[in-house]
Amino acid sequence: MPRRSTTACLLIVLAAGATLVGCGKKPSEAQCGEFADHMITLLQESRERPSSRIKKMAQDKRQDIISKCVEDGTVEEVECVLGQSSLEDLAANCK
Repeated sequence: MPRRSTTACLLIVLAAGATLVGCGKKPSEAQCGEFADHMITLLQESRERPSSRIKKMAQDKRQDIISKCVEDGTVEEVECVLGQSSLEDLAANCK
């Protein structure tokens, strides 16, 4: 698996939160918390050598991801992300 830069990985997490702009039933804060945690896990798993620094940066943005999810996301989008097992799957299946 190719190694991504720290900035690129963090942007992936933030971009996933930013893609939540659809219409439909709004997710709860708990669902969005699960979404954020899953995104952080996928980010860590995408790394050849997981870094505590990357996890810390992603955790620092966790509340921003949750807020964006609650404000702009849908349950369908959250469920799609939660059903993915990699960032590549997420990019391919959750548009």
